[in-house]
Amino acid sequence: MKFLGIDIGAGSIKAGIVDEFGYIEDESSKITHSRMENSDFQDALKTIITPYLSRYELSGIGVGSPGPIDTENGIIFSSANLPKVDKFQIKRILNDLTKMEIFFNNDANCASLGEYYFGEGKGSKNLFVFTLGTGLGGGWVWNGKLFNGFEGNGMEVGHTTIIRGGALCGCGNLGCAESYFSSTGLLARYKDASLSKLATVKDFFEQIRIGNENAKEVLNFGVEVLAETTRNIVNLLNVDTVVFVGGLVQSWDLFGDNLEKSIRAKVFPVLRDRLQIKKGNNQAILGAVSLVLEKLNNE
Repeated sequence: MKFLGIDIGAGSIKAGIVDEFGYIEDESSKITHSRMENSDFQDALKTIITPYLSRYELSGIGVGSPGPIDTENGIIFSSANLPKVDKFQIKRILNDLTKMEIFFNNDANCASLGEYYFGEGKGSKNLFVFTLGTGLGGGWVWNGKLFNGFEGNGMEVGHTTIIRGGALCGCGNLGCAESYFSSTGLLARYKDASLSKLATVKDFFEQIRIGNENAKEVLNFGVEVLAETTRNIVNLLNVDTVVFVGGLVQSWDLFGDNLEKSIRAKVFPVLRDRLQIKKGNNQAILGAVSLVLEKLNNE
């Protein structure tokens, strides 16, 4: 079987052909930009998808997108990276183009399923995946079934309050976990601490490597916030496996050990020994395809 996975990311649309074993046979991408309106975005989707329709006999199509979304009706409401894309009817548009059923969900939910089917969460009965990227997301897979919440907006773990009266988050509230451990959060907290601005989170981690004290303090505090957030999830859901994925795990050597130690020190002792903490390497296209596999496996 061949599946088409589509990932709508921070600055691009990625698509690829994947088999049922998670092998990516064919892959491509197209850059997106903040000036795109609905019609531009639709043209970009059509450009990247159309070649696959003539070359492959597809068994399903999965799409992952940042929120807020409506999975039931297949709508992308808006995006910080695509501010002019508004109430985009992605399921209807792709259905018209492909004449196939479209499986659509939040990108963090897709990442969770991708780890469950193809990655470090394989075999877990109770899995939680944190996505460490531009923001901080999460997804929960219990007994092979994804928890969706309302219209795909469940498990917004990055917008749980960890620091009462803390830093302003992009969502408008104070003290969210995302404000302290995400690309945007780390850069903003570094600016607060040093009164200087870094262009990218890669630059931030480079400051860690050269011993910048402000950067080290920001990272250490961010790790504690992420550990508290993880403790809340583990104690609440009793998950057996936690997997961290996303762009920030490329710098896992700078924070991974401290994060795991802090998590294990904080969770209930009865849950500590059974808990597996892992760094994943989930590819977003695999996560999108996992939406189709979940449907097929739960029919």
